[in-house]
Amino acid sequence: MLTYSFMQIAFVVAILLGISLPLIGSGIVYKRLSSSGDALAHSSMAGVAIGLVSGLNPLLVSVIICIVSFLIIELLRKKFSKFSEIGVVVVLSTAIGIAGILSNYAKASNFDSYLFGSIILISTNELIATIALTILVLTFTLVFSRQFFACLYSEDEAKTSGIKTNAYNFIHSLLLSITIAVGAKIVGSLVVSSMVVLPTAIALQFKKGYKTTLIISVIASVFAMLSGLTISYYADWASGATIILVTIVILIFAFLYRFIKEKFF
Repeated sequence: MLTYSFMQIAFVVAILLGISLPLIGSGIVYKRLSSSGDALAHSSMAGVAIGLVSGLNPLLVSVIICIVSFLIIELLRKKFSKFSEIGVVVVLSTAIGIAGILSNYAKASNFDSYLFGSIILISTNELIATIALTILVLTFTLVFSRQFFACLYSEDEAKTSGIKTNAYNFIHSLLLSITIAVGAKIVGSLVVSSMVVLPTAIALQFKKGYKTTLIISVIASVFAMLSGLTISYYADWASGATIILVTIVILIFAFLYRFIKEKFF
């Protein structure tokens, strides 16, 4: 399997996305906006459709649309603080409508490649973009973890402590949007939203601190990516769908671990 260069690149990209997706996705889980990942994934599809129809770079347009979408979600979340899910539904519905209409004017094969992903057909530019993105996500996580955790815990207390919450939230939103847009191209928009949330859901079952939870989520994500990619190669299954199923199996085992620990220990 690894004698093929395209599989070697696929494994490298799987590891990189396995690291960046849960690291940047944990923020929306702690904010209780997990569904926003799904909204952004659909927004990426709207961006792809706009790019394909207009003749612009679909990935670039997808990134821009994802950024704008998350800013709208954040704006509506603050405006309707008691009904924060409204922003997610508005963006999700709009994205589905735009993608559904414009997909009729785009070449089907091109649109489907973004819908279902093509992790074994990674271009050099996509590999470089994934490497750069992972470095940015790791840098943000390692350098600003204390400040960002303060923003997640309580924005009011963080502001009182002199932390510029708007700046950290904006940087996180920017990185999240780019990560989902890039991930949607590689593993598919129908898959990437799950991989943003599920690894953190797995890690939360162990009831550890913030940093330990991040580490566990990354381990689970990378394992699911590599295992899913390997199984899909030998079973001739869709790689993105296989990765998700492996992740779900890990989540089930995590639930069982928590149940047994709480019940008998």
